[in-house]
Amino acid sequence: MLSRCGAAAPSSRGERARPPSASSRHIPPSLSPTSRRCPRARGRWGAARPCTRALPVPGRGRAAVGGAASMGFTVETLREAMKYMVESQGFDRVLRKMKLQSATPGRVVCEMKVEEEHTNRGGTLHGGLTATLVDVVSTAALLYTERAMPGVSVDMNITYTSAAKIGEDILITAQILKQGKTLAFATVDLTNKATGKLIAQGRHTKFIGN
Repeated sequence: MLSRCGAAAPSSRGERARPPSASSRHIPPSLSPTSRRCPRARGRWGAARPCTRALPVPGRGRAAVGGAASMGFTVETLREAMKYMVESQGFDRVLRKMKLQSATPGRVVCEMKVEEEHTNRGGTLHGGLTATLVDVVSTAALLYTERAMPGVSVDMNITYTSAAKIGEDILITAQILKQGKTLAFATVDLTNKATGKLIAQGRHTKFIGN
């Protein structure tokens, strides 16, 4: 017997209720879930926290770059996935003006103009926003690999080397250094587009499954 939420109701014999199937979860009508679901992360008390974010169906874009046709995402579907991530009802909306410039397997380059909403009290790029850029763009680089797994964050650290002011264009370049059986390692450079000066460098480790 199914309850209204799609979960199996417990029987009179005391059987445990089964969790709702993937098909019963709400998926935005404009997007379809990928067959590669991100791995479950363990919460503080050991409870599993599945990632339910829906992403566009991979491999259906019109154009592929550098062998991407055999991978999970094309440039077009990667752009759609990133757009969905930053236009959701969460903190990532602050990156809605960021644009994908290029993508090759394991490497993604994005561009963004620093605006007032991106800055700290001193009028320069906020350190917390820098961390968000590192997180989102390195995840995009992971999606643009053969495994196409977004993963969940294990560790992230950032070195800040210079400031970015309002009106300046910055480039965010993410490179996947290694993908093992369970972990992936990425580096992300934020640079001034006009001068090439390094603004910050981030290193991101993600759990990508067994």
